[in-house]
Amino acid sequence: MPRSAFLAAVLVLTTGAAQADNFANIDLHSVESQQTCMAQARQALVILAAENGSDNPDITQGRWSTFGWDLPPRAADISIICPDIDGVTYPFATGHTTGDDNEPGDMIERLAEIFNKL
Repeated sequence: MPRSAFLAAVLVLTTGAAQADNFANIDLHSVESQQTCMAQARQALVILAAENGSDNPDITQGRWSTFGWDLPPRAADISIICPDIDGVTYPFATGHTTGDDNEPGDMIERLAEIFNKL
């Protein structure tokens, strides 16, 4: 099973256990195609990482999802999915962190700002 498919399955299966960790979700503006969404997702994660001091972020991509791993400043894992529904791509981002007082909400909001300006 590809890493991205496995991680998407884990995210779906662990939503009930989310109380132990910190999650933040946000809808992003619809885009013209999955290809556009995937390019914007990668670019947004690179920009977000650079703003926080990382010039070489760990980013992987699947067929319709993009993942950023251990992004500073909160060591957040961020996934951006780009599902195509009836010819329109509706991107959605989820951030995950661990530890007390380590909410990823501000990072997800900043990611949305970047993504929606691209």
